Amino acid sequence: MSSRPEQLLRFDLQNEIETIRNYRERVGHCEALREFAMAEHIREILKAEQEHATDLATALGEDVPRID
Repeated sequence: MSSRPEQLLRFDLQNEIETIRNYRERVGHCEALREFAMAEHIREILKAEQEHATDLATALGEDVPRID
C-alpha cells in the first residue's frame, strides 16, 4: 500500500509482469500435455494482461518492459 499513485502503478506493473511470465509458462505446460484448446484460452487471458502492462507503463511514461 502507498499513498503515492506512481508507486501504486509501479507495483501493479511489476505484478502484471509476473503474471505474464506465469501465464506464458502455463501455455507451455498445456501444449506439452497436448491441451491446445486450454492453451488458446490462456493466450486470450495473456493478451489482456499484456495490454494491462502496456497501459500501466504508458501511465508511468515508460517504455513497455521486455518480459522474458
